[in-house]
Amino acid sequence: MNKNKQIEVAVGQTVKRLRLARGKTVTSLSAQAGISQAMISRIEKGQVSPSLATLAALAEALEVPVMALMAQANDTSDVHHVKAGQGLPSHRVAQDHVHEYLLLGKHGGPGGTFQSARIRITADQAGTLPRYQHEGYAFIYVISGAAVYTCGPERFDLSPGDTLSFDTKLDHGFAEITGTYIEFITVSARPD
Repeated sequence: MNKNKQIEVAVGQTVKRLRLARGKTVTSLSAQAGISQAMISRIEKGQVSPSLATLAALAEALEVPVMALMAQANDTSDVHHVKAGQGLPSHRVAQDHVHEYLLLGKHGGPGGTFQSARIRITADQAGTLPRYQHEGYAFIYVISGAAVYTCGPERFDLSPGDTLSFDTKLDHGFAEITGTYIEFITVSARPD
């Protein structure tokens, strides 16, 4: 089976799976999306390559992003289960900055990438704290310690129990470790 046919079949399987999961019939999906029943049937059988406009109409009727219809449906998915206190030990070294972290999970695919980590930065090894700026979103949960974090021009004093979530197109990063260390969980997602 050629690559285009594989994509048509995968899109069709995804449309059918989502339609059934939402309790919709071909008739009701047809009415909501403004697409003929025959076309939906052909799409679900992988017999046609739908236009972007058709995919957009189906996605809106199924209440999912268009990219969800194009995600490859296969029989495998990655699942990471990390027991308390465990993870993949990692060491980040940049010019004049070092910190340790435990990678807790990482996933990637057509929709983008996702990563979570438990990070500890000590004031004596912090050096020049790195700055970041990219597409996506981030979430930070402070476990212990204290620091100042900046997102664009805003400064946030972080202490245990605090959270911070933000659009990563803003220039961001720790400005200062105000105690002897900061330990936190971070979750970040980036589009493809």
